[in-house]
Amino acid sequence: MNPFRLLPKRLKRRMFRYTPAGFPDPAACGAFYDARHTAFSGDDTMILEYSSVQAQRRLFERAISLLPPRGRVLDLGCGLGDLLSFLDAEGLPYESYHGIDVSERMVQEACRRFGDHKGASFEVLDVLTDPLVAGSFDTGYILSVLGYPIGDDPMVTMMTILKIAFAACRVGIVFSHLVTGRKEGLKFTSVPEEMAAHCEAEFGAQTQIDDDGIDFTYLIALRH
Repeated sequence: MNPFRLLPKRLKRRMFRYTPAGFPDPAACGAFYDARHTAFSGDDTMILEYSSVQAQRRLFERAISLLPPRGRVLDLGCGLGDLLSFLDAEGLPYESYHGIDVSERMVQEACRRFGDHKGASFEVLDVLTDPLVAGSFDTGYILSVLGYPIGDDPMVTMMTILKIAFAACRVGIVFSHLVTGRKEGLKFTSVPEEMAAHCEAEFGAQTQIDDDGIDFTYLIALRH
């Protein structure tokens, strides 16, 4: 039995609000989410730090509207595989799905949930140490993954991840990030227009921004 399940909900909510200032490397980030999976087992929104199931679904809808799935789908930072569930529930066509995450516990749970799913696979992988092969996917999604600063220079870390993912996806990718100045307490933020311009300059990407001016999360599609 998981002893954390016996904790009162009030204490769990206090634990949920704890967030680290950042991580020295992706392995430390993976260990943090391994611990969250143990502490909040049975409550996916707490594990994944979404405010609600509806908030997660809305993010998926926004991402898909920017870049519909096509061919071989990459889900970088797949968590528990919820994007796969969303694609299937919406009847969206794709050839295959591959989810990767630095959290071993997340990937184990995703494999347990979707082990019989034809065309889907999951893998524990840090793309910074084991980069993806260029052109090995068609469309990619990096959703609710880049909100924590990682490494000595978090922006360099994020741009490196985006560069690897963009090169790996022949059509393009969508990623989400947090808007500067729109909510207190956010650890790592950026200005959407500046980020889009940076991606255009660094990757030669065609960009499209989804930012409603209210939500503290924005999305950018990068296309080849």
